[in-house]
Amino acid sequence: MNLTRKDLVLKCIVEEFVKTASPVGSKTLLEKYSLNCSSATIRNTMMELEKEGLIEKPHVSAGRVPSAKGYQYYLDHLDESALMNSVDMEFQREFKRALDSKTQSVEEVLSKSCEMLSELTNMATVVLGPKADEEHLVSVQLLQLSEKTAMGIFITDSGYVEKKTFVLPNTGLSFAACSSAVKLLDQRLSGSKISELQSKARLLAPVIAKNFGQSGEFLMKAFLEALVGFAKKRFTVYGKKNLLSLPEFSEDSQAFIQAVNALEDPTSLEHGISHNDDLGTVKVGFTNGQHGDLAIVSKAVNDHDQIAVVGPKRMDYKKILSALEYVVFMLNRYFGKNSTDTALVPVSEPEEVKPTKSHKSVKKGGKK
Repeated sequence: MNLTRKDLVLKCIVEEFVKTASPVGSKTLLEKYSLNCSSATIRNTMMELEKEGLIEKPHVSAGRVPSAKGYQYYLDHLDESALMNSVDMEFQREFKRALDSKTQSVEEVLSKSCEMLSELTNMATVVLGPKADEEHLVSVQLLQLSEKTAMGIFITDSGYVEKKTFVLPNTGLSFAACSSAVKLLDQRLSGSKISELQSKARLLAPVIAKNFGQSGEFLMKAFLEALVGFAKKRFTVYGKKNLLSLPEFSEDSQAFIQAVNALEDPTSLEHGISHNDDLGTVKVGFTNGQHGDLAIVSKAVNDHDQIAVVGPKRMDYKKILSALEYVVFMLNRYFGKNSTDTALVPVSEPEEVKPTKSHKSVKKGGKK
């Protein structure tokens, strides 16, 4: 690939900053990258890149760092690396062993996968289920556990199940009456979008109360409380503490607090995660900009969920993308979703790899 001087300088700045986490100056570029031009030419080129918003000057440092726009330009135009070519072989073996049991639930497999991905990349990882306006209620059921306890079960078309156990009050409220009320809820609400359930349930509340009295009022309260679980449990974060090992956050407590706040806000992360692109998406920074300098690399898995790696803008995108592509490919194969995209096939199948002395532990990325 023939690069213009400006593109070459930007490429060198991005890759040097990813390695060192330190602002990059013209002297460093000359000494490390043997650019065929003078120091003054490099400085002028850096000034042009800064005017275009591709690099920026942090505080009083003489060096420059890539901006979010600069990272995105690098990923779109200057990164020649192929995916799936740098996943640690020991990680591949360990990941395959983690998937060997077919008795695990979808939730257990996704959880274990994200924990391992977070360990490999040294970043935070996120599992985000279907959006509330894309998921529908399939059924509401009520099971009697004992004379005084019952369990409400809510099932969606993505296979998500929310359970709520409650104690029947000591007011003569019978399980039979509660069961009848739940059957009416099931008839009226089945097929509704999850995002519409609360408003529809409130409209149904007077009907339920009129037909079932105290039983209806009690069930409606329990039902509405259970709906909160859909929003909370479809969003799970792993490895937040890993961010503390990165200089962006270990040396700046405010930046770490902003990152944690972002990881606890599903709405914020959804801006950087595509639910419609199963080929994988790289987004640098948040569109609303209120949670600091974070980047998201995400990919769809198992038709309904998204797995994302979240870290600083200065993440090793080659390593992150390769790891994420590998994990998603293996998960889709585990779930019976056969991919025809040969670009996603691991370079070496884990089961065919013989252990060597050079791989004693899982390598971790991101520490500089």
